[in-house]
Amino acid sequence: MLALVTASAFFLRWLPTYGPPILMLPVISGGAALAIYLTQRRRYRARSHGLAGESIEADLPAVLWTAFAGVALGCLGIVVVLVS
Repeated sequence: MLALVTASAFFLRWLPTYGPPILMLPVISGGAALAIYLTQRRRYRARSHGLAGESIEADLPAVLWTAFAGVALGCLGIVVVLVS
């Protein structure tokens, strides 16, 4: 979560160089950080109950959404830099 917020700050630093299209990147990384923050308590609670009951399952949707956000950031970053 903190890495995504830091990445958002770096993307905002690129604003004077690449212009308004770069704003898509902090929106995506900030949105991903916010989603992680808002669902963190629920995920931790579910994992602690799973640990207590000795049956923990992977949170596949959370992993896939985080991976999707990372891939989207990378692709959009490349596109914005190449187009500008």
